Amino acid sequence: MGYVLFIQFVIIILLSAILVSKNKKQKAETSLMDAYDGKVESITYSWKLDSARKTKLKGHLVLRFNLKELAEQRLNNPFAITPHHDTESNLRSMYYYMLNHPRTLLHATEVVKYINRVCSRNNVGELDKLQFVLDFVQEPNIRYNYDHDCAFLATILFHLMGYNVLFIISYKLGHAAICIEYDQRWQVLLQNSPKNVTTEIDGRKYVYCETTSDYFRIGGISPDFTINDFETRIEFRG
Repeated sequence: MGYVLFIQFVIIILLSAILVSKNKKQKAETSLMDAYDGKVESITYSWKLDSARKTKLKGHLVLRFNLKELAEQRLNNPFAITPHHDTESNLRSMYYYMLNHPRTLLHATEVVKYINRVCSRNNVGELDKLQFVLDFVQEPNIRYNYDHDCAFLATILFHLMGYNVLFIISYKLGHAAICIEYDQRWQVLLQNSPKNVTTEIDGRKYVYCETTSDYFRIGGISPDFTINDFETRIEFRG
């Protein structure tokens, strides 16, 4: 009987410790929210077009962010909550979350409208306009964080421009990127050979886009791998 009581006592102590730990985490998250409550920050984005046609174009855009909402999004990021569990489900959850979150959608729409307006005013062609989107998400305009963060922003922007996107992941390489639906007319302007940077799914052809760092145009890829090294492919159709 004494042994049973001892076991029960140990279980109660363990449960209490778990609850205390959980409460501390919740309080820390609440404090984070309170610290940002109502605060707004303006962020200036400046970038330039890396054009295969040598087209000259610069972008300059100011967006205002509610810091509390940004903190909430970071806490609810499915990659942060379950980083190694059910990748496709996480991606689709984030995709629909971003498209249905009013403020996030507003910011993404502002970026797309700005790019469309500037490109139209300067008679920029289709591929250069898409490259201008890619340049927006790359360094140095947006500081590199995680592959999936940069790639996912590009996915949303291309989606709002009406393009199908393929999200690709290689666990072997530890890398994520995206591909945008490919137009055969772009072939002569791609940064690498089409056989290394294009892939096909259900009759739709996609071309590789490196989202993390500068110096990569559409069709540009590291010499250390090809698009075929990405084993996970998740299609987001407009």
